[in-house]
Amino acid sequence: MLSASSYSITPTGVLHNMSAPPRTSFDSRVSAVTGSFFVFQLTQPAKPLTKRNLARPIFDCGLDNIPPREQVEAAVRNMPAFLIGVRSHSTDNSKYYALTDTVFSIAVLSRRVGEIYVRSRQPDYSAGHLLNQKPFTAEVWEGAL
Repeated sequence: MLSASSYSITPTGVLHNMSAPPRTSFDSRVSAVTGSFFVFQLTQPAKPLTKRNLARPIFDCGLDNIPPREQVEAAVRNMPAFLIGVRSHSTDNSKYYALTDTVFSIAVLSRRVGEIYVRSRQPDYSAGHLLNQKPFTAEVWEGAL
């Protein structure tokens, strides 16, 4: 524990050691906007889930059309390191939007942080987390699904 006499604040507000290298680095690739987007979204089940089921992994809730966890994890390996979510307003959804399947929707929504998908993030597969999110929309990327 620091005592008042052993701790002081420099009043100048100068940051020191700014020459230190960053701890994290990443490469990014920027491409032209195509105007086509993937939408990652799960539909609400027909029957309401209990509080207990919402806390469980979605794979264990007995819902129809939920793929096995292994299939979702395999899909993650084929996706970019991160995707930035976008909001695009279009009147012709069939031309600009493609709804992804359940496998890729679970993969993205489980690793979503706000408007960013991070592949290396620890996934949250709970039914409550996955079913209570707004759709995540990302621009179609090179080598798309």
